Amino acid sequence: MPDPAQTYADLAGEIAIASTASGELKVTEFFNVYALLAAENADSPDLDYSPALSESGLGYRIDGFALDIPDGDEDRSGDLHLAVCLFRQDPELPVINARDVDAAVAQATRFLRAALSGSAVELMEQSSHDYRVAMQIRHVLPRLARVRLLIFTNAQLRTKRKAFESRAFGDLAVHINVFDIERYARISSSGADPVEIDFVEDFGGAVQCLPASMGDTGFSSYLFAIHAPVLAQVFATYGNRLLEQNVRTYLQAKTSVNRGILKTIAEEPSMFFAYNNGLTGTASSVQTDRLPDGSLGIARIKDLQIVNGGQTTASILYARDSQKSDLANVHIQVKLSVVGEEKLGEVVPKISAYANTQNKVSLADLASNSPMQVQIQRLSREVPAPQLEGALYATKWFYERARGQFTNLFSYQSAAQRKRLEAEYPKRQLITKTELAKYELAFESRPHHVSEGEQKCFQRFIASAAEAYGDGLAINEFWFKCAVAKAIIFRSLDTEVARSPWYRDAKGLKAQTVAYTLAAAAHAFRLAGMQLDLMRVWRDQSVPSRLLDWMMALAERIHPILSNPPGAVRNPSEFCKKEFCWTLHVQPKMDDLRPDIREFGVPLQEFAADAASGRKESKKNRELDFDIALVNLIPRIGSIRDLARGKQLLSDNSLRALDKLAAGRLNLQKAEKNALKLLLDRLEISY
Repeated sequence: MPDPAQTYADLAGEIAIASTASGELKVTEFFNVYALLAAENADSPDLDYSPALSESGLGYRIDGFALDIPDGDEDRSGDLHLAVCLFRQDPELPVINARDVDAAVAQATRFLRAALSGSAVELMEQSSHDYRVAMQIRHVLPRLARVRLLIFTNAQLRTKRKAFESRAFGDLAVHINVFDIERYARISSSGADPVEIDFVEDFGGAVQCLPASMGDTGFSSYLFAIHAPVLAQVFATYGNRLLEQNVRTYLQAKTSVNRGILKTIAEEPSMFFAYNNGLTGTASSVQTDRLPDGSLGIARIKDLQIVNGGQTTASILYARDSQKSDLANVHIQVKLSVVGEEKLGEVVPKISAYANTQNKVSLADLASNSPMQVQIQRLSREVPAPQLEGALYATKWFYERARGQFTNLFSYQSAAQRKRLEAEYPKRQLITKTELAKYELAFESRPHHVSEGEQKCFQRFIASAAEAYGDGLAINEFWFKCAVAKAIIFRSLDTEVARSPWYRDAKGLKAQTVAYTLAAAAHAFRLAGMQLDLMRVWRDQSVPSRLLDWMMALAERIHPILSNPPGAVRNPSEFCKKEFCWTLHVQPKMDDLRPDIREFGVPLQEFAADAASGRKESKKNRELDFDIALVNLIPRIGSIRDLARGKQLLSDNSLRALDKLAAGRLNLQKAEKNALKLLLDRLEISY
């Protein structure tokens, strides 16, 4: 666990730098950091920064909000997420307690009360965040089941409470979720925050279970039946964090599978156990107790993840909250595999993939572990950026496909090693997977998808990239250089927009303005039969000033369009998420490419030829391609080993290679790789 005081100081430095560069308040940059963290940890959808503050009279405050309401569902099943920042700027690590959290909760609930009060809303300025958020809450109130309050703080929370109890606001349940500096450090360094469930303290008592396997394998398993009201309450409390490793997202109740689940609950609840396949879960540890009748019961679970059964879990909560179904006679079978913390990252993805094979889930659905993501990361480690004139050394762009990789790069290094790595991988040249998705979709003229937030944007990027690049072997050095060039352009424009007088006079929608501007610029080049010369940007590691000035002129025209949506759409942020915002309101109002800007483009045919040449060059590097292809072989290792053993084709090296892959290790020796290639060729298995 990183030192909280050092983490506090490092975060303060990052926020100060970001605030200076963007021209935004420090609390705004703080919110952006924590909002991204919460979304990646599945505690909330992408939050909109919507600061609403009333220091007199009503005395409310919120800093951001998001709505999570199932599409096409008119029942009460949605979640309202509200965030409140307790941002401190003390020189030393500050401390807050339960009273501070309660005060922040009170501020948020007072805003809810004001939003639902007609007289209070009438006093709000119609152009303010207060009014816009209040009107959206009023509009969706009949469809809300829960309010999830997120308290963001860079202070250290000290309290005896394990968790803050849920509260009631009228018919709505209010759940409280605190992100303090320790939790920030934990998620930033490891990429996740474990879910720890205490059935005894929080959910009515231990759950009777049956040990299914123990032995000396280092793994253990349990079978048990969980009462539906308990499962519903667990999911209501922890939400999508329980499904973090699941390779599928919950399909809405309009699907036949979920309609069947809901029908069984309503009509034959006592048969649910017999009809439903139940859940498959994983944990890093389980604590058991003896129940009064002498049987064994699960009292606590650490690192719980539901890797199969997300539909069932969400449907149970939907039945309780939206359909008001009686769950008293509903039980769900659970198979829980306990895997040590050191093996979680290796074993859980396999269990998740194998448990979902009946749904034809590909490894591309595992996002950060997909061959494409592995390939991009590998290229980022191998392709140096051009050494600029006057520079003493070449640098590299670090691609982080899983949260915490960049931080862990410097962990446990000596001062000299850390200094060398910081020189090779400067933080300004870090690209995360969600940022890459944003850059790519903006240049594809899909700014409305970029405006949906980083998590949804990433999901869309993965879906389209899976079709375009398949197993990831088409991702080559040329593609990577173009991707970095897009990052340079996006970030340069973002910085210039933040500094511009017209933006400072009417702040808001900076991210959306940048995305729409780049979409408009890329579209203008394509209409002229050209592609922006990304390789020039890569070589210079900067954007030509005249090109950037032209983009800034576009941005100045686009910002007022986004800020003033048509009458039917009151909220500019929501307006930016609509495709018609791009197709009807922005794209048609942009001029053709100016003649003096054409020098910053290349003909589409030339760009396509360069891309094709890059693909050919990539094919020559068979070692790199084979390393990526190994990821696709992992689910088939068992059958490959059995087939090879049956044909008596296994050698010592090929067997060692298969054993390593079965354990999720890709670091094969050269002799093992060659033996494996020969074996696959003999078995006529394509890779």
